[in-house]
Amino acid sequence: MLLARKAPVAVVMRRGPTKWWHLTLWNTDRDHFTSGQWFRGSLYPAKCDLSPDGQLFSYFAGKYSARARDRGYDDTWIAVSRPPYFTALALWPVGDTFGGQTMFTDDGTLHVGSLKPHHPDHPPGRLRVELHPFLNLDDPILWRRSPWESTGWDPVPLPDGVKKTSYFDRRLAAWRKVVGNLVLTRAADRHDRFPSRHPSVYEITNTNTGAEVALFEAHWADFDQRGRLVAAVGGRILAGKIDRRHGLRWHELAAFQDEKPEKVKTPPWAMRW
Repeated sequence: MLLARKAPVAVVMRRGPTKWWHLTLWNTDRDHFTSGQWFRGSLYPAKCDLSPDGQLFSYFAGKYSARARDRGYDDTWIAVSRPPYFTALALWPVGDTFGGQTMFTDDGTLHVGSLKPHHPDHPPGRLRVELHPFLNLDDPILWRRSPWESTGWDPVPLPDGVKKTSYFDRRLAAWRKVVGNLVLTRAADRHDRFPSRHPSVYEITNTNTGAEVALFEAHWADFDQRGRLVAAVGGRILAGKIDRRHGLRWHELAAFQDEKPEKVKTPPWAMRW
């Protein structure tokens, strides 16, 4: 899930069945969901980003096939598209998974961790593209302006005295986000950038008292652009409400479990800058 920083827009990246990925555009003001394109291959959600205005989607993907290499994409690539479509406006071959991190610093500037010449059929157009050297370390918590931090999350370092496994070990104890008088905390480790079938544990506490308000599991959770608690659990998008009498209660906004891959044509507006 990616939340735009300056617009009521989110992109849902759902995996399944098997190696298929599906994009859905979510208007968080109206809770309207627009089904988008499917992609069969490897997608790396933690290396993707959404422009602040929600108009551009940067992603790192791979096919690992002779056909992809023959078309000049290499095994992996960075692309920029208009969500909820994968059709590339701009594309840069990468070839491996060492780099590939992407992040929009503003609506027209993209920082990337790997940069080769763009594909001849997919020039960057009006987009400014800058190489960020730290992104080549292939770990979003190694560089300061990560997509996590750009959407209001703060890293919580491990306590002093915890032994690191190597020089490149930059594990965190947790990620924490404060909205109003609530703090949402999620345990973190250096493998957070890989999608998992297992949910994570989230804790909500009160900033005034420090008391635990709620504890729950989800594949993803955050406060959306209007400060509402939202979560993804088992193919469903939920909204949560906390009251003193009943605690945390959820209601369903959308369900994607029954979706099946289909061919979706890219509209003309999504194929131009």
